[in-house]
Amino acid sequence: MQVVSLFSGIGGFDLASDWMGWKTVVTCEIDPFCQKVLKHYWPNAYHHNDIKNLNIETITSKSTWNPLAATVVVGGFP
Repeated sequence: MQVVSLFSGIGGFDLASDWMGWKTVVTCEIDPFCQKVLKHYWPNAYHHNDIKNLNIETITSKSTWNPLAATVVVGGFP
């Protein structure tokens, strides 16, 4: 299972996903401190910094997301 994490914060959903054996492939978080935490714990994921300009083209070109595999989109909406 793949995870696309929006409004990721410090990665609460991503940590739970790891515990279930799922792979976080994309995170999106605007806060600089949270970005550092996400990059530290998920170095192989693509990290985007602004939801306003994240789109499918960016995800497919810059991440390891496979559109044919099962994907869960999670979000800690503000």
